[in-house]
Amino acid sequence: MELVIVILLLSILSVFALGKLFNPDQFAAKGFFDDTLNAMRFAQKLAISTGCDVRVLTTASSYELHQSSLSPTCAAGVFTIPVKNPANRANNYQNSSLPAGFSLAPVTSITFNARGVLESGNNFVFTLTGPGTALFFNVYGQTGLVDG
Repeated sequence: MELVIVILLLSILSVFALGKLFNPDQFAAKGFFDDTLNAMRFAQKLAISTGCDVRVLTTASSYELHQSSLSPTCAAGVFTIPVKNPANRANNYQNSSLPAGFSLAPVTSITFNARGVLESGNNFVFTLTGPGTALFFNVYGQTGLVDG
């Protein structure tokens, strides 16, 4: 009987304690950050493998990937083809599920060319900030390396 009471008390305490220790918005923001980081890496690899430029558009709460066109034409500067998500080819590779109170900076568009480097040659530091959260990753313009 004592064991049952102890287990019951621990269960009740854990429900309340976990609610205080675990913030679902921070968990969702970390998931968005990881997804954005992987999307950047995928964009670079896709540009190299297809030989066509890939553009990543970021806003304060979303990102999306577009390709110039399919090989062999690769129309330069025209990004009309949404990139399909490799995990589910029925969906476009984009995400707009950043919780309220969090933001991604900078708001920009970057283009990976067929060599996998950024067209602009500039380095970018992407930062996700919010309550109790500050995450960042770098994209190096001269190499296309996405380091996070």
